Amino acid sequence: MRLSSILKTTVLLTVCVLVGVAIAQRDLVTAAFQTNPFHGSAESVARGEQLWGQYCLSCHGPEAVGDGPASALLPKRPKDLTMIAPSPIFPDGIVAFRIAHGKNTMPAWQDTLSGDQMWDLVSFIRSKSRR
Repeated sequence: MRLSSILKTTVLLTVCVLVGVAIAQRDLVTAAFQTNPFHGSAESVARGEQLWGQYCLSCHGPEAVGDGPASALLPKRPKDLTMIAPSPIFPDGIVAFRIAHGKNTMPAWQDTLSGDQMWDLVSFIRSKSRR
């Protein structure tokens, strides 16, 4: 096989894999393009703080570093949310998606919280950022 033929085959295979991943993860890819309608307003951060105390503090802790009282009971410590990369590197829509759908030991909150409440939590999480 010639080098150009190998290169074409590699490129085609890579494109097919990327398209397959995008299709399999379309909800996550779509979420990456969503923006916080409250864009971290002080009111949204305050509402998010109230929700945080009710739903998130027990695992993630008061400062979102993953040291809540229930974290010791989990098989893996919750992530330090103060270290999440800012948008556009790690979009707000992905943070909201993770709140809605959960992952691993993180429960899904889509049946408990409204869309606006999830955005308020994103605002609060972003307010704790150390990046």
